[in-house]
This record gives sequence, structure tokens and C-alpha cells, in this order.
Amino acid sequence: MSHTVIVPDHSALRNYLLQQRLPLYYSKPVVAHIETYMAAATAKGFRGKVVDLAEYSNCHRTTLGHFLAEGKWDETVLQNKVKNESLRRVVQIANQTAEPLFVIHDDTISKKTKPSSQAQSPIEQTGFHHSHLEGKIVWGHQVQATVVQSSDTSLIHSIDLYDKTKTNPDGTPYTKIDHVCEMAATLPLPPHGGYVLVDSWFTGTRVIDSYASAGYHLIGGLKTNRIIYPQGIRISVQDFAAHIRKEDVRLVTVNGTSYWTYRYEGTLNDIENAAVLLCWPEQAFGVPKALRAFLCTDVSLDAETISTYYSKRWPIEIFFRQSKNNLGFDTYQVRSATSFIRLWALLAWTHLYCTTGLERPCPFGDGLRTVRKQVQLDRLQFVYDCGQNGIPFDVVRKQFKLA
Repeated sequence: MSHTVIVPDHSALRNYLLQQRLPLYYSKPVVAHIETYMAAATAKGFRGKVVDLAEYSNCHRTTLGHFLAEGKWDETVLQNKVKNESLRRVVQIANQTAEPLFVIHDDTISKKTKPSSQAQSPIEQTGFHHSHLEGKIVWGHQVQATVVQSSDTSLIHSIDLYDKTKTNPDGTPYTKIDHVCEMAATLPLPPHGGYVLVDSWFTGTRVIDSYASAGYHLIGGLKTNRIIYPQGIRISVQDFAAHIRKEDVRLVTVNGTSYWTYRYEGTLNDIENAAVLLCWPEQAFGVPKALRAFLCTDVSLDAETISTYYSKRWPIEIFFRQSKNNLGFDTYQVRSATSFIRLWALLAWTHLYCTTGLERPCPFGDGLRTVRKQVQLDRLQFVYDCGQNGIPFDVVRKQFKLA
């Protein structure tokens, strides 16, 4: 005797996909696979592997692998929807609160196992990269990400592969700085001021000029060997710091931590005028290795405001940690570039859903727990409905791939 198996109905996820009009861009099977990803990715223990997706789908894992590697769908639709929605939200918040809009750039390494020289199909686009987290060279993908923020709301905007082999039209290498400069032209004019927040790698005239054209100031880390010109004297930041006395600094507290700060305003090499903030932890004033320096092109800001604004870079570090711990950003094992770029698009989409797609916006962790609970309830409802419809246990077991 045959039985009609009731498919688990993730109605909240499906309604969100309908609200975002994905069926206008994708076929019904593609939308179903995206729903499957969202259900699987929010489950405990998700590793970003195809076998994890198969646990939440009626399809075999080979079908899901084909969806990622060779499926006829355009991942840029998802990428652009994430970009547009994240910007729409933070611009709306900036208008409501009259607070600045922040654009945060950083990169990370998605670490992989170095393949054997005999491997016939290693993961594409992997290579050796320096990991700041581990302080050594590791094998994997180098990823650039952007988070946008206003007030207390931080949202993922984009995830992009850094490809060392890519070149500009003139044949020069396409760098991470090129990518960041190009992104400046895609941003809206901030309604109440805007700042791009970067580490020392990006603190330079090209990024400053690109964002100035878009209406944003830059606040970035500054290497302590950079040259400044106090009273016309050419000196490095670290050498100048050695002459700063306790009576020259003021104590600034940011997010509960106190720092001794000294503010310099003037010329740097290739920069006509900027504010440079020299900082030491409260208990380490004058210790050379404890010195940190930051540059701000908005010279109207005082030391405390510069420090507070720069501390808003932290949400991108949180995003990396959340994505690696919960959404498989470090453990996916798909091999083609098409597959992992599509996984990143799905990851960003799911992260944004957990923060903005529920009844009210919330931190990712809260949203993840809400979605996870709802998906579990959906699966329990599926089992209950099977019992109510007289579907044998063996059929249900096969549906959950436990046969």
C-alpha cells in the first residue's frame, strides 16, 4: 500500500522567501533548495557540508551538490538583495536617529586542510595566506567582508573571495584595496555623516579619496612607523610617542576600557591634514609595544569620539566568529569556486534573515535561536501529521533518512 508523505513545512522561511520575491528570479526547485539551506544552516552542528543539507531535504545529497556546483541559478540575485536590504535598513535607522552610517571592511581566512600533492580535485582558489588570528601562514580561502551599521544595528553587506590571480584591465594585480575602493562608489550618501572603518592595511590615500568622493570620512588603524610632522619636524609616530609626557595625554574610556590618548592634527606623508590618535592602555602608558595609532580624516572629532567610532569595527569580528561557529564558514568542503561562492551568498542571506527577517529586528544570536526552535517545531509537526494520517513509522524514518 502506498502512502503520500507530508513534506516538512517551514512556513516562516517560505513566507520570507515569498516576501522577498525570490520566485520571480528563481524556479520552484531553486527556491526549495534555498529554504532547505536556511533550515539546515540554523540547526545545531551545521558544518556547511552537502550532507548536512540533505538531512533537511527530500533530495539526495548529489542533487544538492549539483544545485551548488552546476545549478542554473544566479547567486548575484541573493548577493544584491543582501546588499540592498542591509543598506536600506541602516540608512533608515540613520535617518531616524540622526546618527552616522558606518561601513566596516575586514578580511579573514577560511582555513582548509592542505591537499596532498596526489589529490586529483583539491578545493579551487585555495592558497597560502597570513592569518592574523593564528599569527602564521595557513592554507585556505582569503575572504573580504563588509558590514554596515548605524546606531546599534550591524548587518552583513557582502562576502567576497580575494583572488590573488585576478588582474585589473591594465594588467596590474587586483588587490584588496582595489576591491574596497570600488565598493565606495556603490554606497548611498550618508544622511547624517558617514565613516569607513578599516585596519592599517587600508589606511591610505586611495581609500581615503574614494570614500571622500562618496561622502564618507575614514577612521583607520595606523602603523606606528608612519611619518608625521609636528611643528614641521619629520618624525615617525613611534619616535614622537617617546617624547609624550603624562601631562600631555588624557584618559578616555571606551566600552568600559580606559586608554591614555594623545591627539595630533596635521600633515602626514601623502595626506594634507588629518587627526592622529596615539593610545596606550591605562596601565601601559609609555610602553612602546602597547602603543596603538589611529587616523581620522574628520578633524572636527575629539579623541573620545574617534575612539568610540573606531570601536564600532568590532561587529565584523563578531560576524566572522558567528559565521564560523554556527553557519559553517570554516568547515565547508565543496570543491568548486562556484559552489563555495554560492554557499557564502546563502550564508549572508541566512545571517540577514536571522537579524531582520523575524517579527522584529534582533541580534543574530537571538534570531538564530528563534529560527532553530521554529524549524524543530516544524519537524515535530511533520511527525505528528504523519501519525494523524496513518503513515507508518518506517516511511517517516525514511523521510528523515534514518532507514
